[in-house]
Amino acid sequence: MSDHSATVDHKADDHGHAAAHGSMFDHVKVYLIIGALLFIFTAITVALSYIDFDKIGLFIWAFDKIGVHGFAINIVIGMIVATFKVCLVGAWFMHLKQETKEIWRPLLFTFFFVTALFLLFVFAYSDPIPGSVHWHH
Repeated sequence: MSDHSATVDHKADDHGHAAAHGSMFDHVKVYLIIGALLFIFTAITVALSYIDFDKIGLFIWAFDKIGVHGFAINIVIGMIVATFKVCLVGAWFMHLKQETKEIWRPLLFTFFFVTALFLLFVFAYSDPIPGSVHWHH
């Protein structure tokens, strides 16, 4: 049987443990900042939806180089903002910034295919098949 009457002084251990991990408020502060950034970028996404980027010369010129025209420019810009927000959620709320390469390899593989699917959507919208439902000409 074990002797439960022995007392152990945990004060030194608790202090060292707390010092190593920091205050709980430091961790909460980071989550509040990330939450505020997500809120701000959601507001930016809504504001960007009211802008017709296909009417602005710089955007027409820049996206014409990659073959994106018309409303597809708005879609690409919206996807860029959404990608940034997804990276924030993944890095901090899903704790991916602390993961090892065993997690990052399949994640990068998935990112490659998601990017390809987004590009297929944008290119299909930019250059529709004549006679299809989305053909406007």
